[in-house]
Amino acid sequence: MSKDEQMAVFKAYLRNLMRQLKALQKALESNDNENAQKILNELIEDTQNSIED
Repeated sequence: MSKDEQMAVFKAYLRNLMRQLKALQKALESNDNENAQKILNELIEDTQNSIED
């Protein structure tokens, strides 16, 4: 994979991470603890899967 392709993959990962973090922030601001916990669990799972790849 070229450096440009690697950068594109990394940026896609960062965009997804930013969406999840903003959703988590919104859930926390509205005291939606159930949804916040769900988002947090997804972030942990996604990160773990990325580490294992």
